[in-house]
Amino acid sequence: MRLNGEIDTVMAVRIDDGLITGLYAVRNPEKLSHMERETALRR
Repeated sequence: MRLNGEIDTVMAVRIDDGLITGLYAVRNPEKLSHMERETALRR
């Protein structure tokens, strides 16, 4: 997720047998400083 054009939050979803079993979010600026690009979601 971006806020004012900058990466603010990175989210990941865990799916097992077609069901969401986990939702994870990272907002730590130190950890996000290594993020350079995003991956588009697709089905």
